[in-house]
Amino acid sequence: MRSLLVSLLLVVAGTAVIWKGSGFFERSAERLSKYYGLPVAVHGAIVVAVGSSFPEVSSIVISTVVHGEFSLGVGAVVGSAIFNLLVIPALSAFSSEELSTTRDIVHKDAQFYVISILVLFLVFALGATYVPGGTNREAILTPTLAVVPLATYGLYVFLHQQDATEHVPEPAPNVRPRREW
Repeated sequence: MRSLLVSLLLVVAGTAVIWKGSGFFERSAERLSKYYGLPVAVHGAIVVAVGSSFPEVSSIVISTVVHGEFSLGVGAVVGSAIFNLLVIPALSAFSSEELSTTRDIVHKDAQFYVISILVLFLVFALGATYVPGGTNREAILTPTLAVVPLATYGLYVFLHQQDATEHVPEPAPNVRPRREW
């Protein structure tokens, strides 16, 4: 019973720290994006996405290093992505009278999300089929295969950078970048 209480207290404390930290992160990311003149799409798709993915990256590293369980981390990442894609927009639509989006999100980001899922599927399929030791029950992710999703993300960042070249930034408020970083 005592260990359950300690676990619950740790969950509550961790949730409070993440909640408070995410507020700081969100404000700093927004101010830095304005300071550097990034468009809203780049801010959301790269700056916030990388920062908000840190817990998933941490869970993969911890589960792999401490427990030797890479699949636990992958399950957390894939499950989180599915939740973010399906549940968050639905809850947002319920909480507001009208939810709007831009053509960029529909035409570029949604299509790239589908491409990302296909790339992940292909990497795991290749890890199960063509890597020595891979089986139908277990895929082996080699450093060579790991380059494929990283290159895909690099392409995504490159496409956003191309869009940002035509962006005219708004004047930045009083931002001290060293403090925000």
